[in-house]
Amino acid sequence: MCYNMYMNNIEIYVHIPFCERKCNYCDFVSFHSTYDVIDKYIKQLLKEIEYKKYLLNSYEVSSIYIGGGTPSFIDSKYIVYILESIFSNYNISKNIEISIEVNPNSITLTKLKSYFNAGINRLSIGLQSTNELELKTLGRVHNYNDFLIAYNNAIHVGFKNINVDLISGIPHQTPDTYKKSLKQVLMLNPKHISIYNLIIENGTPFKTMFDNNEIQLPLEQDLLKMDEITKDLTSYYRLNRYEISNYAKQGFECKHNLGYWSDVPYLGFGLNSSSYYNGMRLKNKSFIINYLNIDYSKYITTKDKSIYYDEILYLNEIDHINDYIITGFRKTSGIDINEFKNTFNKDFEDLFKTALKIYQGMGFINKNNHFYYLTDEGFNVSNKILSDLLLK
Repeated sequence: MCYNMYMNNIEIYVHIPFCERKCNYCDFVSFHSTYDVIDKYIKQLLKEIEYKKYLLNSYEVSSIYIGGGTPSFIDSKYIVYILESIFSNYNISKNIEISIEVNPNSITLTKLKSYFNAGINRLSIGLQSTNELELKTLGRVHNYNDFLIAYNNAIHVGFKNINVDLISGIPHQTPDTYKKSLKQVLMLNPKHISIYNLIIENGTPFKTMFDNNEIQLPLEQDLLKMDEITKDLTSYYRLNRYEISNYAKQGFECKHNLGYWSDVPYLGFGLNSSSYYNGMRLKNKSFIINYLNIDYSKYITTKDKSIYYDEILYLNEIDHINDYIITGFRKTSGIDINEFKNTFNKDFEDLFKTALKIYQGMGFINKNNHFYYLTDEGFNVSNKILSDLLLK
């Protein structure tokens, strides 16, 4: 995917911060709340969507992603309200992809029908593991049977584009238990799978448990075995790896994520959501009381945008190039040096000559025609490679 294909496109992300219970590994802005707070939040969210429409007059919305938290935790009528507001206030592509994240325990047949009728055409189900002990360790509130019911209901309703989330590196997980989870999911023939390596984040219960030696993470050699299992099984079931953590059947790659990794601008709505457009990176208010107190009726006239955002960053050329490198090398297709030239008027090979020579020699970076991309071995050490490529 190249940048020029997306020149007039923009993506929309909507954050629903509510969930039944926060998982042990989660560091996202999410929490349990009352019906009254949820209702106030949605009303404020709808105001934000309406008052920001002037920002996107020259854009066409190519994808909408509703994430969280757990969007399926709230009443489906709120999801319908959100989509109706977006469709009435923005220019929508005829081929738009609309995704929503759901959890197995909170996604009912009624909600699925409501989503489908509202135009949602892609589901992302947060399974994480089929192993009951691993689910309990993660702090998930569902079991594998809940997932099977949710998955089959989604097929019954008519959803053809379904992603399943899995996690590798769960405390006490073994290559055998991971292989069983992955194989059980692949046998259902999903069109897309996302597999994320567990990271112990500060401020999470897992961090406290890890520091107190209450959990034990898999050994490095076991993590490498899990990577090999992933490679072998996804290949066998004909899912192509198109990004460091994502695998899809041909034609079912996530448009929203591909746009994000291809320098497409996006607008975030809701608590702590991020936006990227017109050379700026913006982050919405992170505390719900601050978000609910914003008067969006003043949005167009005020010059002080700090009353709406916690962070405002104006990107210079180096910032833009570094972001382009970080996101571009997440894709297995890598970076198109012709598009890099068109975007920055700079020669990619001249700019990164030394690092490219070193990592090509080590077998971590390859070149195919006018694309540079990370090899499988390169993905395993991508943080080191990217740190050497970033401009100072």
